[in-house]
Amino acid sequence: MRAVDIVNNLYQAYADRDIEGALARCSEDVVFRWIADPRQSRHAGTAHGKQEFLSRLLALDDDFEYRHFVPVDIIDGGDKVAAQVEIHMTRRATGEEFIMRTANFWTVRDGEIIEMVEYYDTALAASVF
Repeated sequence: MRAVDIVNNLYQAYADRDIEGALARCSEDVVFRWIADPRQSRHAGTAHGKQEFLSRLLALDDDFEYRHFVPVDIIDGGDKVAAQVEIHMTRRATGEEFIMRTANFWTVRDGEIIEMVEYYDTALAASVF
């Protein structure tokens, strides 16, 4: 399976809120880097391993309702995949609705995701986190 197909499948599972299923093609030692100032989000930083990645995603799901999750643009670079994603979210604690755009960079090796780096609108995140 091509890397871009693996990432597309992950996005579809995540959009369907099958968070564990989304990580099915991640290596056990996958690295997830969420690039942000930790003062703006308790979720910022690096998760090492599939279980830590899953824990980070489940914590986000506890904080936010994901109303709509769609990759806007995906760039197939072989074992490297880049995507712009638009996420329509509601903060569960306040009911505030907003749209977050992220830039995701994936690395796939031997059919498994080994790294994901995500960038997002830090000013927006600071206002809602």
